[in-house]
Amino acid sequence: MKPAYILALGLSLVTSTMAYQVHNISVGQGALDYSPNTVTASVGDYVQFTFLTGTHGVAQASYDSPCTPYSDSTEGAGKNGIYSGLIAPYTNYSPTYTIRINSTDPIWFYCPEAYHCQSGMVGAINPGNGQSVSDFTNLAAQQSHNSAPAVVLGNTTIGAIGDVPTSPSNVSVTSVASTSTSVAASASIITISATSSSAAAASSSVSAANVNVASGAILITALAAGLRLFA
Repeated sequence: MKPAYILALGLSLVTSTMAYQVHNISVGQGALDYSPNTVTASVGDYVQFTFLTGTHGVAQASYDSPCTPYSDSTEGAGKNGIYSGLIAPYTNYSPTYTIRINSTDPIWFYCPEAYHCQSGMVGAINPGNGQSVSDFTNLAAQQSHNSAPAVVLGNTTIGAIGDVPTSPSNVSVTSVASTSTSVAASASIITISATSSSAAAASSSVSAANVNVASGAILITALAAGLRLFA
């Protein structure tokens, strides 16, 4: 195998392991809000919600039906949207809810607690053309009720902001059966990335990105050594 090919292959592997980003959204930072309330994420990226104050949740809705579970909308009929459940932070720990993006289709979300949605606690991942969080917020304010999905998809974790699961449990959010925990990958829009909910397990976890960078550095060093043999 030629040295140049070996180096190119190694660099390609390193690049692929570092391709994703983690987009952080704070929940309840300014009382009833998500900060930021809009993010643009690529396929393979993670979006991580960190719960800071109060009791809140992250539930998916359709653009034209805010404050209503995605499964109850015309667009999402028969499909489960993302839902973290209602979460409250506790002393010294800020729980996180992490999702992995498998499609750049818009994901609209809201807080299903009390009238938080009507009060402006809404947001979006990859809003579509002609759609805005401002219009979604205004429509939410007009809703007469705020309801939570029946099914929680994914687990909360306790750990450093920016950490992502190294061994995610891929649970589709588009399952037709509300109690199903897996469906065909072709039906998946996004997946939930779940890790242990214990503080001990989370505190000892290592960021997947850091592991990938370290592995890449080792690979490059080995390749460089190999190239010297061919010189």
